[in-house]
Amino acid sequence: MVEKKVIALGLICVVLSVGVFGAVMLLNQRDIEMQIKTDQISGLENEKLTLETQVSTLQANVSSLQSETTSLNNEKTALETQVSSLQSEAASLENEKLTLETQVSTLQANVSGLQSEVVSLENLTLSLETQVSSLQSEVTSLESEVIQSFNLGYAEGESEGYELGYVEGYVQGVEDGPESGWYIRDPTYDEAIAFINLDKTDENSYNKTYVCYDFTADFNSNAFQMGYRCGFVYIEFFDSAHAIACFNTTDGGLIYIEPQSDEIVTLTIGQPYLGYIIIHIGIIW
Repeated sequence: MVEKKVIALGLICVVLSVGVFGAVMLLNQRDIEMQIKTDQISGLENEKLTLETQVSTLQANVSSLQSETTSLNNEKTALETQVSSLQSEAASLENEKLTLETQVSTLQANVSGLQSEVVSLENLTLSLETQVSSLQSEVTSLESEVIQSFNLGYAEGESEGYELGYVEGYVQGVEDGPESGWYIRDPTYDEAIAFINLDKTDENSYNKTYVCYDFTADFNSNAFQMGYRCGFVYIEFFDSAHAIACFNTTDGGLIYIEPQSDEIVTLTIGQPYLGYIIIHIGIIW
């Protein structure tokens, strides 16, 4: 009985030993598994932290990209607006280009017409210059002839009329004057100037019915009333004529008076008076 108990206890001890060892082994295995799990959890947590960091970085990148996208969208909108504006400007410039091309075409046509007119006018100018040159030559020739004829006639007339006829006529007039009731004489230079200043003919108005001949006639008539011999001077130009007065003063010689202005003037054949070339001078006493 005792042996059986001992055997039984021994068996129990063996069983217990085997169980304890198994339990220890199991516990060790559990600890290993727990350590593995713990390491895995630690790894997963680290990986989670890494992923969270990456997610945070990605979120920051996303936020930055969203900002860039917004900025790019704004730039896109601005560029689209600029493109639209540039397209409008391009259309306007194209229209302006067409208008300017039309104007250029018109101006070119006008220039062509003006060039033709210029050529025509240049040809006309050359023709007129040739005619003017020819006329100037004729005028010069005529002036020379007129001056020559005048000088010759004046010398002959002065020799025969003034030096002979005037002296004799003046003496005879002085002798006949008191008997006829009229005494007309040539004034001195001072008397002529005094009469010119006193006479009012220059205050008359020139018009269609009262011209240079009327001024001269009235001036001569007033001089006659004062007892002075006054000459009616007839001046011929190429295409017109004019009348003034004159005195043959006893101490200053012949003087010409413009009765419209009381101005003492000088007359010379071939020289201008009132803007016209004188071709002949005639005096009626």
